[in-house]
Amino acid sequence: MTDPVERTNRFYIEMSRKVLSEKEYELLQKLLIEKITRQQAALLYGISMEQIDQVYKRTYNKVKSATEILGEIDHYKKRLQELKNDAKNAAFPIKKMEIKLTEDPDRSRILQESTFVFSNKMLHFFADLELHTIGQLAEIPLNNFHLFRGFKMQLKKELVAFIVFENIERHFKGFSTWKKKLIEQ
Repeated sequence: MTDPVERTNRFYIEMSRKVLSEKEYELLQKLLIEKITRQQAALLYGISMEQIDQVYKRTYNKVKSATEILGEIDHYKKRLQELKNDAKNAAFPIKKMEIKLTEDPDRSRILQESTFVFSNKMLHFFADLELHTIGQLAEIPLNNFHLFRGFKMQLKKELVAFIVFENIERHFKGFSTWKKKLIEQ
């Protein structure tokens, strides 16, 4: 088993490969892995020990900058996901609903178990909103559907067709007028 310092040095070298020139990479390889002295490196490359130190500092700063940028990217990826979740919750203020069994068996029916053939876009729409049952779908006011990203006329037509196909219009308040309204683009 190699010692932790050597493993750290190897990791440092491999992470540096993409941001360093070939000469800088080779010099670090010699100093950190092959363990040659600064004096030996200066003789090998025909430069002074001060220049070796400068190259080492410059490569260190390059790798440090790249590492900081990667850290920032990770931070912003997490922040973007938080903002997406916040936006989803703002547009969809209904709390995550648990599947509830009610006296009406239609409301507890699973959407995916319907014989209606949903488009992939509609299936993704249901998945994004975490809708599993007809009851959960009916909890969303029909006039709010246009607030969801990607819900355009095609999905509205499909949703109307599904509701009519399953004969569940009674669960959707104002369905008869909503189905005739155009979605504003």
